Amino acid sequence: MKITVVAPFPENNKSGIPRVSEELIKELCESNSVESIAIIAHAGFDYVSSSLLETEKVRLFSGKIFLLPWTLLKTIKLYKHSDIFLVLTTPWDVFDQLRPLYFFLSLVNFGFQHGILPRSKWVQILHDFIPYVYPEDKMSPSREIKLYEMWKKHFLTVPIKYVAVSESTKRDAVRYWGLPADKVEVIHLGSFVPAKRSRTNFNGRKILTVSDIAPRKNHVRLIEAFEKVYRTSPSDDLELIIVGHVRKNVPEFEEALSGIRRRNEGIKITICGYLTDSEILSLYEQADVFVYPSLYEGFGLPVLEAMACGCPVIASNTSSLPEVVGDAGLLIDPYDTDQLAQAITTVLGDDELKREMSRKSIVQAQKFSWERAGEQWVTTCRLAMQK
Repeated sequence: MKITVVAPFPENNKSGIPRVSEELIKELCESNSVESIAIIAHAGFDYVSSSLLETEKVRLFSGKIFLLPWTLLKTIKLYKHSDIFLVLTTPWDVFDQLRPLYFFLSLVNFGFQHGILPRSKWVQILHDFIPYVYPEDKMSPSREIKLYEMWKKHFLTVPIKYVAVSESTKRDAVRYWGLPADKVEVIHLGSFVPAKRSRTNFNGRKILTVSDIAPRKNHVRLIEAFEKVYRTSPSDDLELIIVGHVRKNVPEFEEALSGIRRRNEGIKITICGYLTDSEILSLYEQADVFVYPSLYEGFGLPVLEAMACGCPVIASNTSSLPEVVGDAGLLIDPYDTDQLAQAITTVLGDDELKREMSRKSIVQAQKFSWERAGEQWVTTCRLAMQK
């Protein structure tokens, strides 16, 4: 099976979709069914990990202007000679960072409809539907909705199969794009952190959250809930640690944080900004509870990573998070600060509960693996070839 992959690979702060793409490509390479993988990337977003490029099966094709004759011909050749055309990025990435490929995609669609261009079997990943569900989280929500709608109008029927990263995202695909449910396969992601042993020692009162600061991530209600916890039981070792850079200006967060610090002398709310993977891993292993009150997630990798480290988890009962958490953690209404504060207080005050949640977290985390995801992707691609 020959596969051509389209995905963005930025040089710095490679997280989210690029990390998922690289991990999936790595797993596909492990399969004896996969003969070769050609990666198409736009110049500037072509920083594929050297370890992947050293694999005999993988080769990279990048370009800045895909409308140049030789570039376009090369892209068409890769497409024609592939059994599977695998798009691991979102529609707006194709039209934006890889926007010159729009012409190529149009050509593919036209050629297929008129029998001019042999069709590689197209498989498209679906990470989330944030522009529809939570548009205020985006820098240019109307523009991104337009790009999603453009895909829906012109290219929705081109992929043989769609793969959603969660049942929640599949439901959104059916709701917002009208995709038939049987055209969307669900393949969960794996954890970038191998499952460790459950923890038995919980000596502090450290609360951790890991996510960029943006409206959808619900940091305002989190710090308001933390203030309630602090006022109920103030202590020197009680601390809220927030990891993640400010991805979008959230003035209400700064205002709420200033007010809380002004009202509560000595309250510890630590804003860490961007940290390395090893630094975050260390925090997962130290925290007494990991709290993730996000309003919407396509999957929720930080929650899975926290559980893999044996950290007790409190998460929202919305979107994909119940799928990831299962019965290993406490699920709360992310709009209810009293409920969130009570959940934090309950976990912090009960060491036996923490140990039980830690054991369950490890078991739950082991249900998700990149190896299993890779096997499912190979099966999905094989079935797509038969259509």
